[in-house]
Amino acid sequence: MEKNKTGKYLKYAIGEIILVVIGILIALQINNWNSERLANAKMTTYLHNLKEDLVSDTLAFNNAIGFYKYVIDYKTKLLSLSQYENISTDSLSFIITPHYSNYDLNTTTFTKIKNLGISKLSKNDSLSKKIYNYYTTRKKIFNTIINWEVESTNNEGNYWYSSQNEFEIKHSNDFPHFQDKNENRQNLIKLISEPKGRNNLLFDFQRKQRVLREYEKMRLIAIELISKIQNDLTVR
Repeated sequence: MEKNKTGKYLKYAIGEIILVVIGILIALQINNWNSERLANAKMTTYLHNLKEDLVSDTLAFNNAIGFYKYVIDYKTKLLSLSQYENISTDSLSFIITPHYSNYDLNTTTFTKIKNLGISKLSKNDSLSKKIYNYYTTRKKIFNTIINWEVESTNNEGNYWYSSQNEFEIKHSNDFPHFQDKNENRQNLIKLISEPKGRNNLLFDFQRKQRVLREYEKMRLIAIELISKIQNDLTVR
């Protein structure tokens, strides 16, 4: 009789243990599901925000591309001339005026992701790598080229606006000019026709072509990323 009671107790105890273990396993599984669901929700939010940042980059790239195409086209027409007698002084002044577009990528979301130590933004490893490449390697190359453009344009502007002592720059105010208009114009033509001045103009022109290509390349990369992120979000 006593043995039967002990056997029943053991069976009951084992059954209770099994139920507890099953309960723990279910709780762990539910916890894992919840953790995965929250992680996926965060990942989805980050991808949405990254997409918005890339859209803002694309808009800025479009503006910069339009700007550089206009400047390059204008300077092409002037640099193609062998004489400037029929060109207005204002048009000639445009060619020596410093122009550049200085843009830095919108890294708002990526900075948050980086600070949180998140290395994987999608189950698609290829997409994660492309995103990280855009905000690291490509950004570094892009910034190097833009900084080169800004620094070089400012240096050339210093020559035209400060170093040379022949052409009086026209400012948007009513202060008197001490140089005769015709003499001032001829001095400008001389400056842009002499080797030093023309070399400055040609270096500026060639550099702006390189900057334009970089903006166009970055726009294509951003557009591709937007498309891939959208595809990733669609299948979630």
